[in-house]
Amino acid sequence: MKREEPLATGRRAPAPDPRNDRRRHTLRVLFVLTGCTTLLSSMLWFTAPADAVTTRHFTLDDAASLAAGELDGTMVLSSGQVTVGVAVRRIELEGAALAYSVARSGETLFVGTGDGGKVFRVSGDEVTLLAETGQLLVASLALAGDTLYAGTLPEGRVFAITVADGAIREVARLEGAEHVWDMVWDAERRRLFAATGPEGKVFSIDPQGRAEVYFDAEEAHVMSLALDASEGGGLYAGTSDEAIVYRLRAPGEAEVVYDFPGNEVTALDARDGAIAVVANDMPAPRPASKTKSGSRAPRAGKGRLYRVDPEGRTESLYQDDDLHFTSVRIAADGSMFVGTGKEGRVLRVSPDHTSATWADVDERQVLDLDPGDGTTRPVFVTGDGAALYRVSGATPDEAVWTSKVLDANFTARFGQLTWRGTGRMEFQTRSGNAEEPDGSWSDWSAAIRTPGPTRSPAARFVQVRAKLLQPDAVLRAVRVFYLPQNQRALVHHIATKNGSSPRSTYPLTWKVTNPDDDELRYRLRYRAEGQTRWRPMFREDHRLTKTAYSWDTSGLPDGYYEVAIDASDEPSNPRTSVLRGEATSEPILVDNHPPRIEGLAARGTTISGRAVDAMGPIAALEMSINGDDWQPIHPEDHLLDTANERFEITLTDLESGEHIVAIRAKDAAGNEASAETVLRVP
Repeated sequence: MKREEPLATGRRAPAPDPRNDRRRHTLRVLFVLTGCTTLLSSMLWFTAPADAVTTRHFTLDDAASLAAGELDGTMVLSSGQVTVGVAVRRIELEGAALAYSVARSGETLFVGTGDGGKVFRVSGDEVTLLAETGQLLVASLALAGDTLYAGTLPEGRVFAITVADGAIREVARLEGAEHVWDMVWDAERRRLFAATGPEGKVFSIDPQGRAEVYFDAEEAHVMSLALDASEGGGLYAGTSDEAIVYRLRAPGEAEVVYDFPGNEVTALDARDGAIAVVANDMPAPRPASKTKSGSRAPRAGKGRLYRVDPEGRTESLYQDDDLHFTSVRIAADGSMFVGTGKEGRVLRVSPDHTSATWADVDERQVLDLDPGDGTTRPVFVTGDGAALYRVSGATPDEAVWTSKVLDANFTARFGQLTWRGTGRMEFQTRSGNAEEPDGSWSDWSAAIRTPGPTRSPAARFVQVRAKLLQPDAVLRAVRVFYLPQNQRALVHHIATKNGSSPRSTYPLTWKVTNPDDDELRYRLRYRAEGQTRWRPMFREDHRLTKTAYSWDTSGLPDGYYEVAIDASDEPSNPRTSVLRGEATSEPILVDNHPPRIEGLAARGTTISGRAVDAMGPIAALEMSINGDDWQPIHPEDHLLDTANERFEITLTDLESGEHIVAIRAKDAAGNEASAETVLRVP
């Protein structure tokens, strides 16, 4: 029996825009919302040593850190360079919440959307509504001459649309299917193939709408299809909840091409014997909250791009643990275009493992794309705002790179802004104390074209913007120097280890909260409880940097003492900037002297006396007869709770003769004393 589990999908589960509540209720069927964290975790922050508040710097000098920001007419190469990118033109699809699938006939484009399941035709900049399916989402499109097929959800229907006039008819309602995830048209066999879930079937549909199960997978969903139209090519299917790619040889006949890591083959493409595979590792959906349903952000997926060459070798070309992928297409030159499920980007990856963050748009999801055929230019469509983007061959009007927000952790003064690169560029900065730039941030500073002082006010966060002013300009690295505001260290949890053995050396320990990781020096003082004058525990020339110290109390009278610990960050800061934090311990008992056994006497068969301690209480009383093991005894009131405890013990069953009786007393500090007397039994 097949598993019918909630689907965690990269390409096929667009996250609704939290800024537009109107869309949420209509996208109820897209129940798994996926996303990923930003690339900030891969940013390299090279700073001065962490144990000193001194001048530090943010250095962005590799592909991950440079690509972590925003790209507007720029691209980031895997070699760690920012260059002038491609020009894109945004075409809004009014009346749709998201654009999910795209097909093309030359320069005419067809876009499947949600919610409402509409199909748009885009010619140049002109957008017209071609047809309405009445379904929630058009998840897949396939063009067969003058007929456009649309696969929908949540009812697993396939529609045929006449391109000329938009006439629409239902071709098939696929048995057991709720989602038509992908479709391809096989012109040679004149068959439409549809990948579906949640029963993991591929259907073959003829032009009259007769549908047959062509392949029945063990997995719950067949997410993606690819048809290699070259000689000897094949039909391939990718699945979820196991990331397996099958080659479908004939009805009911399939072989496994590869079992990929992850849990979903979200997208496939095939060309000239090679297969491009997007295999994501998607987290399980969060349970719905009873109080804040839908308010939490989707969890990150991990994206992997693979290439299976014509000889069957499988290579991992690109991966991102913070970003999942939604779509893939192979271009005429063999490079692969990949859409991302967050940050709204298109990657271009070559078989030689080089790559570029090729396009970056405001929407968070690039859900489908078409790279063009050499005579036509690439296009892609987006979720989180329904739009079609056309990529032109022209140079963009502006080529701007903006860094990720850089966090100094504390208010900082910003120093020199430097960079490495070639060609004419200009740089600006802005700063603020909110994590996301908003109206409280400073304006962008005046532009500079040679390295110089950062012209933004002191703040916790800073951002850098670069404009590439000529087509061949290349930016390789950016560095911003800063000096964080010094932070006070806080001392807490001062303690000494208690033990049962007597000692005059008390091991002191404490904890410190050190916000800016300064190197610290500690000074310790003490005073007897009730006194006002503090005395240093050691000489000033003793430099203590550890959070532990052995305090020798052998010369002190017994009593309760307070210990004060001063933490100074003077090793890391100029004298005028030094800050100190101080804390005082709770009273610590210093007891270096043993108790006394007084008035020990034997009368008949009775032993009596008392144990006395200067500090108290008496913690234990014991007796030994003739050198036998020590045995506990009780004081007269049976309670060991004072510094003066009387005892009286009557001994029975002793043989006639002399017996040596020893009494031992211990105080709370572990100090002990003993005394003996002779007991004569007639």
